[in-house]
Amino acid sequence: MMLTVSKLRCEYTEQPLGLSTTSPRLSWTAEGAEPGRTVGSYQILVASGVAGLTRNEGDLWDSGRQPTREAPLIEYAGTELCSRQRAWWKVRLWDDLGHPGPYSEPDWFELALLNEADWQADWLGHAGSESRGALYLRRPFVLAAEPAKGRLYVTGLGWYEAHLNGRKVGLQVLDPAPTNTSRRVPYSTFDVTELLRAGDNVLGAVLGHGWSGAQKLLAQLEVVLADGSTVCICSGNAVDTDGWTAYRGPIVEESMYDGELYDSRLENLEWSATGPGFAAAPMRNLFHAMVVDAPGGVLEPQLQEPIEVVETRKIASLTEPQPGVCVVDVGQNLAGWVRLTADGPAGTEITLRYAESLRPDGTVDQENLRSAQARDRFILNGLGRQVWEPTFTYHGFRYLQIEGYPGVLQARDIAVQVVRSAMAVRGNFESDNELVNKIHQAIFWTETSNLHGVPTDCPQRNERMGWLNDLAARSEELIHTFDTARFLPKWMHDIADTQDATGAIADTAPFHFGARPADPVSVCYALIPWLLITHHGDIRTASTHFDGIRRWYDYLTSRSVGRIVQYSYYGDWAPPVDESASDPSDEVSAIAAHTPGKLISTAHYYLTADLLRRMAEVLGRDHDARQLAADAAEIKAAFNAEFRRSDGIGYGSGNQACNAVALYMDLVPPTGIPDTVAALVADIRAHQNHLTTGNLCTKYILETLVDHGHADLALTLVTQVSYPSWGHMLASGATTIWERWEHATGGGMNSHNHPMYASVGAWFYRRLAGIQVPDDAIGMSRVIIRPPMNLSLGRASAELSTVRGALSSAWRRLDDQVIIDVRVPVGIRAELQLPAGAEVMATIGDPPERTKLNNRGIVVMLGGGIYQFTVRVGNLTPEARDDAPTALTRDYI
Repeated sequence: MMLTVSKLRCEYTEQPLGLSTTSPRLSWTAEGAEPGRTVGSYQILVASGVAGLTRNEGDLWDSGRQPTREAPLIEYAGTELCSRQRAWWKVRLWDDLGHPGPYSEPDWFELALLNEADWQADWLGHAGSESRGALYLRRPFVLAAEPAKGRLYVTGLGWYEAHLNGRKVGLQVLDPAPTNTSRRVPYSTFDVTELLRAGDNVLGAVLGHGWSGAQKLLAQLEVVLADGSTVCICSGNAVDTDGWTAYRGPIVEESMYDGELYDSRLENLEWSATGPGFAAAPMRNLFHAMVVDAPGGVLEPQLQEPIEVVETRKIASLTEPQPGVCVVDVGQNLAGWVRLTADGPAGTEITLRYAESLRPDGTVDQENLRSAQARDRFILNGLGRQVWEPTFTYHGFRYLQIEGYPGVLQARDIAVQVVRSAMAVRGNFESDNELVNKIHQAIFWTETSNLHGVPTDCPQRNERMGWLNDLAARSEELIHTFDTARFLPKWMHDIADTQDATGAIADTAPFHFGARPADPVSVCYALIPWLLITHHGDIRTASTHFDGIRRWYDYLTSRSVGRIVQYSYYGDWAPPVDESASDPSDEVSAIAAHTPGKLISTAHYYLTADLLRRMAEVLGRDHDARQLAADAAEIKAAFNAEFRRSDGIGYGSGNQACNAVALYMDLVPPTGIPDTVAALVADIRAHQNHLTTGNLCTKYILETLVDHGHADLALTLVTQVSYPSWGHMLASGATTIWERWEHATGGGMNSHNHPMYASVGAWFYRRLAGIQVPDDAIGMSRVIIRPPMNLSLGRASAELSTVRGALSSAWRRLDDQVIIDVRVPVGIRAELQLPAGAEVMATIGDPPERTKLNNRGIVVMLGGGIYQFTVRVGNLTPEARDDAPTALTRDYI
């Protein structure tokens, strides 16, 4: 068998259009290796045209035959690339015995406008007209010959839709993603060749207020004609301003939080489709558009996936609790909007109200939306059957109340549009425990509802912000659930944009709400780059942000006395109400009453230092690594001196949160671990096997219990059905994860779609399916497969899409045996770890090499391939089943 190459990717995507870097990173999937073989070397050819590649010539770059590196991304190192350039590339591989494979099929990538001088356009708007509605801009132009190539470089503030000859450009909605536009302004590149024609053309744009509240357009349409001549149509430059006309139209009001008012009596469907003789009526002509102030930020290509309608769903039920009031149950809490079909007299106004819950009388309950009206209104034009959906808003909802609908509303008249950033789903998990599966499904929908250019906290009320506190809890879960290789580096820039001269970052990114300095628990600033290294092989993000993260760490040091951080806002946020600080109707009650804020802050200060140390080691910053290791040791010593209880057993108040965070972050001296674990377990038992933790320590307690021999107790916590638990949420009708353990409505902290308690999702992959990524892996170059041997489950399975291909682990129990199925992509080294006393009875696949260590367990080394193992576990003691060989994760050879 020969090694073949498929799924060529550049900067984590296939055929990217509009790259921002002249050193793009290339990757691929290798297939067809013989059992036990792996990739030994590679050769990349990059050419200025596909013809050169057919001759196996790389006029831009010929890497030559290079040994395979552990990092899965190969940085382009050829002739310097320039704006607008398209490059073609292909690759071939040799296995580790030197056997060559064929070249891949050619692929390409294309650069965007890299320099300020490439832009001829100016920002365009209509500064003299204040309105709550959308602004329509229109520019007719003529092409003297057939177009051979067309590129539209475009952005708009707050949100925009570009149109060309009557058709919307691209699939994106709510574009661009939220960003601090005083620092950076993202734009998109579109291939519009097929939308252009010889003769009359019209370029148009609709602008909504979006996040920023502005209505501004920047557009540069570059056309190459068949005769080789070029045409450039630009927004707002001095010679072209008179060609642009501004209008107000049918989007009379639009607001991200409040919804949209669309009066179809004012629409002109030809506004972006006709030639110079266009008559605007009934749209309102504002005459010439005008140049407006630029937002101030640097223009850069928007590289993360755009927000799109990713799914259209049917409704679950339709009722009429009051005459003329119809209530729709979508059947799933989600984010997006409804596409409505209606036919009625001109002037008929249909109102749609969105909510997560119902009142006792069956109408929607919008109390927990705070000031967000979450209301769309559609006015009919009386010209027949109409189909409408909003453009510049989105809602978090399960229920929809429709008022004023003419005639009888039918289920077929309603389509539910699911809207999020269009990342691929990365992970898939399943077990034989139906409650666990339902929790996993609820986690998926919670994340689906909170990925809109930034990882938001909730999709329904007047917030929808990227809280660093929440991402401290949910980062591992998010990176297992969706392919975030392009999404999270963008958000890292958003965090960096909040940093001030002291090094302090803000609670939210972009910084719309909260405080600066952020709560010290905002460890995601350091955690996300580390996860991008281990899961996606992205070293560049850590390199880019290392100094900024170090400045945040130094700021925390400046706010410390004797290495104890002296401030805390949230701590272990939103524990059960009995563990909270005050009355549950008050938002302050979300602060943990029995978990010292300084303890939580200092623990995360330590974790920030340790994550920086790990990154420094990968980046070759040896001096930083040594200094940070010494700092971490000082913080650990101070933490124990300050927070270890006088009896030496446990930390802080001795509650679950205090002991779990100390154990999880390796802050407990070896001699204190047994007693601290025992205290943690005793507290869980004292609470009838229920959690008392908040958003952060819930993640820590589950991982800690497994690490210290109590995996079944962790599963008991996960599968509880009485309050407080995920099962209680589901039993109360939840289809997404709540903000609080309590089932609460009203105007307080009562989101029913909030990902911070979704952190358990990573535990499903790591502990139930047994797929773990060790610290010394780059892009999952090495993984550990450790199926649980003692859990009260009959089976579990998971698959993760990696930069090298699909990785999966599945196990099922048959009496005293466990059948384990593993798929390992070529280029990944996997270690199947089994506890002492297990006996491998049979294997299917390449005969593995087994290595024992100190009688504590067995390691089975796996290269790329498909394997099945039959393992006898009947002779294992409960202790052996609990004590999987944690020491085998390093230095086992």
